[in-house]
Amino acid sequence: MLAIYRTNQLFASVLLVFYIALVRASVWLDSPAWEPSAYGPLAEWVYSRIGYAGQAADIAAMVLLLAQAFFINYFVSEHRLASEVSLFPGLFYILLSSLLPEFLYLSPILMANTFFIIVLSEIFATYKKVDCADRIFNIGFWTGVGSLFYPSFFFLLILGFVGLNILRAFKFRERLMMMVGLLAPYILISTYFFWTGEFFSFWQERLPASFAFLDFVPSLSVPVFRSLFIFGILILVVLFSYRSYIIKQTMPVQRKLNILFWGLLSTAFSLLIQADIEIAHLLVTAAPLGIMLSFNFIRMPSRMAEVIHLLMLVGVLGLQFKGWFMSLFG
Repeated sequence: MLAIYRTNQLFASVLLVFYIALVRASVWLDSPAWEPSAYGPLAEWVYSRIGYAGQAADIAAMVLLLAQAFFINYFVSEHRLASEVSLFPGLFYILLSSLLPEFLYLSPILMANTFFIIVLSEIFATYKKVDCADRIFNIGFWTGVGSLFYPSFFFLLILGFVGLNILRAFKFRERLMMMVGLLAPYILISTYFFWTGEFFSFWQERLPASFAFLDFVPSLSVPVFRSLFIFGILILVVLFSYRSYIIKQTMPVQRKLNILFWGLLSTAFSLLIQADIEIAHLLVTAAPLGIMLSFNFIRMPSRMAEVIHLLMLVGVLGLQFKGWFMSLFG
């Protein structure tokens, strides 16, 4: 199956439609009741239009996932992050974004991940650019927009600061530009809420309620340990593969790969500020983790990559259809 996606034609990303349909096959047969939690006002606006469950929301989630994967493939290719051009970065982002049954919904984290990817692209675009005030402003702006979908995406501000430190000499003015960009979405949405009479409820009630310190919702159980174990293994694989990613790469690419690692590490900060953390919170790691995991499969012998990917795919579908099989044969 992976051989289909080894093409260097980015427009072939349309083939990822079939992969998304496969790894999210269970939503076509059974879509369990689900309600989002701890989401921001922009996610609330989306839910008010199409709902958060049902066929419309499931299709919207798949379309969004396809768009995210296409953009990932584009900027990985543009910045030459992988040793060869393929559709693997987007494919493994899709796989990780569908890895657990808790990921299969139009969640606020899935929507906010769009801006994680955009922020990474904006940071990379500042390298060796004298006049990039718009890019630096955009880093802050898209961070703010992402946090209005899922509040703890403020962690992207840390990634922005670290990324600029890696790619550019320190300039206080540039950090100030980023902070102004961060405030811009909040000024715009505050204006809207002032117009609708919700200004004080947003700033005094809704926004403060979105933040808490290590506020974990699920109790420790087998599914929770299972999910943490799976992602723990994947993160360790990526961390121990660091040297293989940067070897024989140019200095600009090495710096950008370091930013990807910082992107993964900075997601841990979200645990310190997010309210009502559920196991689906692991989805915040999908963009950097999926991109870097794809590098392992690009370098791997084709036959070995096919076997490991098939085992992962069987595991994903097994988790999705576990309840269905138990009810059928129970």
